[in-house]
Amino acid sequence: MATDTCPTLKDVLAAEMCYENYAGLSETVYVGRKSELASPMTLNGVVYSAPAFKSGCGLYKIECAEETQGIIGSSLSSNKGFKLQLDFVIDKVDKETAEMSRALNNLKDLFFIVKDGEDFQIMYDPNRKCKVETDGIKGDTGKAAADERQTTCTYILQPVKFQNLYVDLTDETLA
Repeated sequence: MATDTCPTLKDVLAAEMCYENYAGLSETVYVGRKSELASPMTLNGVVYSAPAFKSGCGLYKIECAEETQGIIGSSLSSNKGFKLQLDFVIDKVDKETAEMSRALNNLKDLFFIVKDGEDFQIMYDPNRKCKVETDGIKGDTGKAAADERQTTCTYILQPVKFQNLYVDLTDETLA
């Protein structure tokens, strides 16, 4: 089995954190299919290389509800890696979201990218699948006039090496 060198511990000092640390992610979630990549993305530290797609392929854009997207990274215990969970909400329940939900539920080679401030987080592993578990995709029409009509999605990727993964992208590469 190949050995892997642990990253070096570093000081994390509150006095040196002079930046905003806003919660939440962008309102746009990008979905890709591994089968449409020209080659697998490679990991360097916590950053994957930018995706390169086969001709005619690319990322699919899902515009989501405000302040509903987030990624949670949690330990699977010592030396077992991390679990990533992506949650996002689409502000509608209709024929279009019903068809999209079926694709999101059944396709087995999906990966997800969401803008996080100036960076982009990714749910991707070349050898593991992002999975939707029971009740991971739900359409809710609401009951009262004041209720929200929403489609909620939760994806899990595990195990991965880091509690958050990033991808080398810019806004211009997604335009």
